[in-house]
Amino acid sequence: MSAIHTIRTELRYLVRELGLLDKNCFRSGLSLTQAHLLTYLSKNGVTSFAELCLQLSMDKASLSRTLNVLAAKNYVEPVAGVKDKRQKSFQLTAAGARSLATADDAADNEFSFVDNEIELQEVQEIIKGLRTLRVNTFRRNAARHPQRIQIEIMRSNYQTEVTKLLSETFAKEQNIPAELISLPPQLKSQCWIVRSGEYVLGTVSCWYENNHWHWGRFAVNSCYRGMGIGKQLARVSLQEMLEQTDKVLLDARDSTVKIISDLGGIITGPTTDFYGMPITPMRLKKEDFQNATA
Repeated sequence: MSAIHTIRTELRYLVRELGLLDKNCFRSGLSLTQAHLLTYLSKNGVTSFAELCLQLSMDKASLSRTLNVLAAKNYVEPVAGVKDKRQKSFQLTAAGARSLATADDAADNEFSFVDNEIELQEVQEIIKGLRTLRVNTFRRNAARHPQRIQIEIMRSNYQTEVTKLLSETFAKEQNIPAELISLPPQLKSQCWIVRSGEYVLGTVSCWYENNHWHWGRFAVNSCYRGMGIGKQLARVSLQEMLEQTDKVLLDARDSTVKIISDLGGIITGPTTDFYGMPITPMRLKKEDFQNATA
């Protein structure tokens, strides 16, 4: 039996043994689909019908039925779209949040056997294996459906994930002191994220300091590097920033210099050492960006 067939078989058996097909999944009072949908809305806030279809991999008819059931229970409610009032969007209600919290507690209780019966080392191996499978499945799915990757101004509900990503990238990978990672709150700033569903894949910020706009805090989750995400994020964020100003300044790591150069940026000084890593000062003007991306 091939490894692929064995993985498929084990997943099928696991779904069955965990009772994921039961309408009362994990004795939570919710089906697995309903729980996924409520969890998504809990994390993402107001979400369009189109995004729910795309990110939850559901067809329109199935999603409509699930939303109707949840709306009848007052767990979700429709709201006008943020950008397009004609676009149908949904949000979690207070009753839906309570139901989801109850469902999470019930599911955790059903999984209590993991702590009671499986050794810690084995649990860590399970987590690592599941994460590896999930990340690689996502990479394949994103290649097939690139529209799943969204770039947008960060909303406050993703602040925790962005802070964690910046810490993992700059403190753990590059040994930059934690106090230098966050922007001073008194500075005018703007932050973008790349996300797919609830996954924050990358982030970048612009801030106004010493009479200039600066671009930086540029990070892509190590699990999703090599997918072109950084290039997309740089292009979109700089395009939107250069609609507000004529130029931005930045200090680029080696991996970023080429990205910015391809977008019209120029090197303005010698490379220096910053906590053991070379950084290069650069400048990007609006006209050069427009010429490079035309």
